[in-house]
Amino acid sequence: FSPPQCPNPDCAHYDAPVIRDWYRSIGHYSTKTFGPVPRFKCRTCRTGFSSQTFSIDYYAKRRLDYTYIYHKINDGAGLRKIGRDIGASCDSVINRINRMARNATLAGRQIVDLLPLREDLVLDGLQNFCISQYFPDHYTIAVGKDSRFVYECDYATIRRAGRMTADQKKRREEIERRFRANRRSIEKSFTRVLRSIDMKSSERTTPLILYTDEKSDYRRSLWEDKHIREKMFTGEWRHHMVNSKVGRNTRNPLFAANYIDREIRKDMASQARETVQFPRNAANAMLRMNLYLFDHNHFKPYRIIRRVEGDHQSHAEAAGLERQALERILEGFFSSRYFKPKGLALSESARRTLSRDWET
Repeated sequence: FSPPQCPNPDCAHYDAPVIRDWYRSIGHYSTKTFGPVPRFKCRTCRTGFSSQTFSIDYYAKRRLDYTYIYHKINDGAGLRKIGRDIGASCDSVINRINRMARNATLAGRQIVDLLPLREDLVLDGLQNFCISQYFPDHYTIAVGKDSRFVYECDYATIRRAGRMTADQKKRREEIERRFRANRRSIEKSFTRVLRSIDMKSSERTTPLILYTDEKSDYRRSLWEDKHIREKMFTGEWRHHMVNSKVGRNTRNPLFAANYIDREIRKDMASQARETVQFPRNAANAMLRMNLYLFDHNHFKPYRIIRRVEGDHQSHAEAAGLERQALERILEGFFSSRYFKPKGLALSESARRTLSRDWET
């Protein structure tokens, strides 16, 4: 084993070694699961590490089939069902899903960084709940109008609304004495997504059109943030609103968002309506959502009906990414631990997801 880099972000050899003999071997340690594990030390920063530092199984005490877990969780299987199939606990399955999700979040941001933003965007929200129906959540999603590539996803906890019985209203009042969701949480989530889009929109030479429904939170977000308001005034960004009652077909400007909402409901057990497999932890829910959107963007074929035999163009390729660049980033996805490149700018949503900073 030859270490590909130094794991210390402050070291000169972090992204890629600058000299040949930048590390030295310092023996090994033995484990029941992985056998002898070689250890190394960086000659520059003196950081110690092992071959397991670069493995997706770092700190793991047991080998599990990542590929099987990946396909089952993205095909609508529940956590306990997967655990029964492979003879592992529910916590072990969650742990392996989160490892892949961190890889997916970092790889996804690298791909977004490489993509040219040539298309207009559709922004919409998907609602579910976390822990109980007294804590609804809102996933704000930005998707390419033509490619259906998901550029960003953000999370917000909202207040329960809609029709409730007298007992349910009383229960909500009791809960809100301890916790009450911010009434502007959707607006703030939408603003975070807009700031992420702004990181890409500066490369465009034509106005960027944002399609949304007529939700008032979206309008307020566009005009209350000073930087975004300037883009609206100068015409760099344009906002088109579409009535949500318009038929959900391919002629609807919001079709791309309606399509990804349908796919999420269909493929994710935790996001299906009237499910008993709802999320119990907001940080885990966002990691799982990022893993599914990664699968949608980079593995699921674009326009299956028109697919030519042998040509499995992904949504990322439809958005303008070259296949060689995609394959290079995805190499070792199920076996290696991804590190954040120094020059990669993370969106606030990605940073919160990686640091498990979403509040349950």
